[in-house]
Amino acid sequence: MKNFNTKLYWNPETINEFVEEFKTNDFANVSIQILDFVINNCDDSETSVQYMFNDLITQVESKIKY
Repeated sequence: MKNFNTKLYWNPETINEFVEEFKTNDFANVSIQILDFVINNCDDSETSVQYMFNDLITQVESKIKY
């Protein structure tokens, strides 16, 4: 059974890469890139893709200066 209470730790460089990407693209485009990253680069054996996506996008959004 997948655990949805797991604290996820993201490489700060990964977060910063998506924050920088936001400077030249809209949030929808960055969201698609984050989803693609999670699907293709993350292990979903412990938690769901949706949980990882939500966690990463929340951390990226918290670093964006609007």
